[in-house]
Amino acid sequence: MKRTITAVATAAMLSVSTLTGAAFAAESEMNMVVDAVTRLLVELRIPSDNVGDLTIDQVRRIVQIADSHEMGDATRAQVLKIIDE
Repeated sequence: MKRTITAVATAAMLSVSTLTGAAFAAESEMNMVVDAVTRLLVELRIPSDNVGDLTIDQVRRIVQIADSHEMGDATRAQVLKIIDE
């Protein structure tokens, strides 16, 4: 019985550790995405105060624009249009 309890307790600790690690990794990855979007907005001279208010879809589309490596007035207009949705 003691071994069963020990095994269950060990399994529970491992699952909590795994979940905590996964949550930390997801949060870290999200912070990197937000930082990248913020840098793009600053580069395009767009206020970046409300980055946290963007939806995941808006962020995804802005990141796609950033990946295209095109900068300029047309890119700025595209990003502003996405933000204003």
